[in-house]
Amino acid sequence: MPPAIRRPSLFDILRLFFVGSVWGGSFIFIALALQDFGPVSIAAWRIFLAAVVLSVISLAFRQKFPRQIRYWIFIVLIGFLNSAVPFYLISWGQQFISSAESALLMAAGTFCTLIISHFVSPDERITVMRGLGVTVGFSGVVVLVFWDLFNAGLGGLKGQIAIIGAGCSYAVSSIVARQLTHLPSISVSAGTMLSASIYMVPLAFFMETPLPAQVSTSSLVSLFYLGVIGTALAFVIRFTIIRANGAVFMSQVGYLVPLFGVIWSWLYFSDVINIQTWVSLGLILLGIAITRRGS
Repeated sequence: MPPAIRRPSLFDILRLFFVGSVWGGSFIFIALALQDFGPVSIAAWRIFLAAVVLSVISLAFRQKFPRQIRYWIFIVLIGFLNSAVPFYLISWGQQFISSAESALLMAAGTFCTLIISHFVSPDERITVMRGLGVTVGFSGVVVLVFWDLFNAGLGGLKGQIAIIGAGCSYAVSSIVARQLTHLPSISVSAGTMLSASIYMVPLAFFMETPLPAQVSTSSLVSLFYLGVIGTALAFVIRFTIIRANGAVFMSQVGYLVPLFGVIWSWLYFSDVINIQTWVSLGLILLGIAITRRGS
C-alpha cells in the first residue's frame, strides 16, 4: 500500500515552485526546438535523454529496478501517460496556439486530478477548502492569460484539444504513480523513460527526421534542457512530492507553470510584466494556501 501523505511543509512548497519554474521554461524551449525538429522527435529526444541521465543516476545511487511484473505494468503505463503522450501533445499543440493558451489549458489537469483522486484515493477527498483553493488558483491562471486569449481569439481548436489532453494525461499518471511511491523514485523514473524510449525513438525515425542535416545551437540546447533539466531532474522531484504530499498538491504546479512561463518569456523576450501578472501571482499563492489548509 502507498504510504500516507503528509501536510506540505515550506520545503515542499519550495520544491513545487522549483518544478513550476523548470516546466514554465519548457514552453520557450519547445518553441525553439520546433524550428528544427518535429513534435514526435522532440518528445523522443526528451524521453531518451532523460532515460540516459536517470539510469546513470540510478546506478550511482545503487537503486535497483523492481523485478515484479505488476510493478513494471505500472511503470510502462506511467511512461506512456506521463511522458510519451503529453510530451508529444504539448509539442504538437504548441504549433497552433500560444504559450499562454497552452499554460491555461494545461491547468485543466488540476481539475482532472482532484476529481479522480476523490474516487481512488481515500486520503485525498474533495473538501470545501480544497475546492475553494483550486477555484481561486485557477482564477489566477485566468487573470494571467485573459488578455492574450482576448487578443488572439479562440483559434487553433485542435491545438487546444491537444494541450487539454496532455494535462489530463498528466493527471491520470499522477494517480497511477502513487502505486509505486514505496519504490526508489529514481529507478522508477528511469524505468518509465526507458519503457517510453523503446517505442518513441523508432517512431520518430519512422514519422520524422530526428537527425536533421543542419541544426541550430538553440535547438540543441533546448533539447538538452527539455530532456535533462525539464524531464530527468523535475521527474525525480515530482515523484518525491507525490509520495510525500499526494497528487492533488502536486497538481497545483499547473498554476505555477503559466506564471513562470511569463517570467521566463519576459527574461528571454524582454516583455514587460504587467499588473495582471502580479495579481495572478497573489491568487495562485492564495489558492495554494487554501488547498494546503484543506489538506
